Amino acid sequence: MRVSGRRAVLVLALGTAVSTGGGAQAQDLGTPVRSGPFTTAQSGEHNLDCGNSHDLVDANITGTTSRRERCAEREGIGSGTAAPATALGGTAPGPQFTTAQTGRQNLNCGNSADVVTVNVLATVEEEIVCESRDHRPGGPGESAAADRGPSPEGAGTAAPATALGGTALGPQFTTAQTGRQNLNCGNSADVVTVNVLSRVRKRTTCLAEERAPATGAPGHGPGTATAESGTALGPGTTTAQTGEQNVHCGASSDLVGVPLGRSERDTTCRADRAVGSPG
Repeated sequence: MRVSGRRAVLVLALGTAVSTGGGAQAQDLGTPVRSGPFTTAQSGEHNLDCGNSHDLVDANITGTTSRRERCAEREGIGSGTAAPATALGGTAPGPQFTTAQTGRQNLNCGNSADVVTVNVLATVEEEIVCESRDHRPGGPGESAAADRGPSPEGAGTAAPATALGGTALGPQFTTAQTGRQNLNCGNSADVVTVNVLSRVRKRTTCLAEERAPATGAPGHGPGTATAESGTALGPGTTTAQTGEQNVHCGASSDLVGVPLGRSERDTTCRADRAVGSPG
């Protein structure tokens, strides 16, 4: 029996409410971050880069394989910085992820760039949950510094994010996000996937939620997001997002797939922001 499915659910909610009263590496410096297969530069608050897969060979022969990873940030009053974030990919003897994030609640999770995956008579279950919830109690001056500066591009503007891919002997993900609640989750750029008489289920959930009172302070303008791919031996995705609530989820640029079993991939992305009236 051959059954394959892919489902992506994208939810954006920007509301106004009446007010009555692991897995991420953080970089708060403006200096570039350099590395090979995994390069991450982050500045600001609640930015998550986790649960991504970059295996050279993944073989599951009979039996059950489970992978569950949960990345969560929960915080009240924010005090992040707004320095630029620059990630420079080097040379990788396989897949490569190069990610730069600035601002607030930007998520890059549950993406896969595997070279060879073989499932034979196996059950594979994978669940990645990437969750950022920020419920602030309120009051003037409690908006995050990551929203408004100081930024090299001027007050009220998100700091720039720059991701430059390097050289990869495999798939390549290059992602730059700046602003607030930009989601890049559940995408795949695998080279070869063989599924023989197996049941494979992969589920990715990305949630960015903010509940905050209005402070009367100015919001942040869109910054500059720059993503440039390098040289890759295999498929690749290059994503640049700036502003608020941009979503790139559940996309596939897989090269070769042999689905002789049951394969399911579900991706849910939700960005929800509710701002109340000044007290």
